[in-house]
Amino acid sequence: MAYSDDTESNIIVPTKWYEKLPRLVWGDYEKVDQPDQWFEVYKLTDTVYAIYEDGQFEEVISYLVLGEEKAVIIDTGNGIGDIKAVVDGITDLPVMVLNTHTHGDHIGGNHQFDEVLVYETEFSKERAKNGQTREQMGHYLNEDMVWKALPDYLDVEAWRIHPFNVTKWLKEGDIIDLGGRTLDVIHTPGHSPDSICILDRMNKIFWTGDSFYPAPIYIYAPTTSLDQFIESFRKITALIPEYEWVMPSHNEPKMEKHLIKECYEAAISIRDGTAGEYSEGVAGGIQIHRYDYGRFSLIVRAER
Repeated sequence: MAYSDDTESNIIVPTKWYEKLPRLVWGDYEKVDQPDQWFEVYKLTDTVYAIYEDGQFEEVISYLVLGEEKAVIIDTGNGIGDIKAVVDGITDLPVMVLNTHTHGDHIGGNHQFDEVLVYETEFSKERAKNGQTREQMGHYLNEDMVWKALPDYLDVEAWRIHPFNVTKWLKEGDIIDLGGRTLDVIHTPGHSPDSICILDRMNKIFWTGDSFYPAPIYIYAPTTSLDQFIESFRKITALIPEYEWVMPSHNEPKMEKHLIKECYEAAISIRDGTAGEYSEGVAGGIQIHRYDYGRFSLIVRAER
């Protein structure tokens, strides 16, 4: 969920947010034993694993997707844990990183991998070159944001989001071939300039990154755009017949696909001024409006 601007240090964290854990939905899947207690790993299908960081407020989910010849790790978490070691414990296939976008909580382990695929924008180029300092990540490691013990191997003072080398810059319509499995790249800016969704047509799986997840979706930082968000949702709503399983990057590994259309319609109503009630607040010095829709919320700039 975290966005890339300094506004992320102004997230209001609910008191004892971790008391809602464990989320019941994870009980539907096979938990995979592995030695690093920072992560929880679940086998969602024979060829898709969720690597879940439930110990930190963002509850980041990275996904390991196996083909016949190669694998991808869709996002690499927040860099607190050694995600490369977890991946190596699951598969012997060569593994590429495929980022849904380059906010700090999705690229923390990128520097551990030799092959990294990112959608090409000036925003993502800057992030690959510079990463993010601990100061830019705000209060990410503060006590109110972390409830599990941090890994013994983590140097807390040195923690940051490291720069990384991009081996392939992606564009709209690119297809990633894993051998017996292909993934389509769909550019979906709005939450960030470089956001993508990823479609596995054969298996009818759709990874949404931070374009859609079961929590407040941020569309108010300077690098966000409600108009782009709406256009992106027009595209992914049209693709609904192509997927059944919607996999977001936070909190839960599966969402109801009918919510995609509901989110699209909600965003249009906000733009048009017909959305109804909202709550007001301030984040990063920006006046915001929050609209709640049950399974998700949309937070936008008050002045658009």
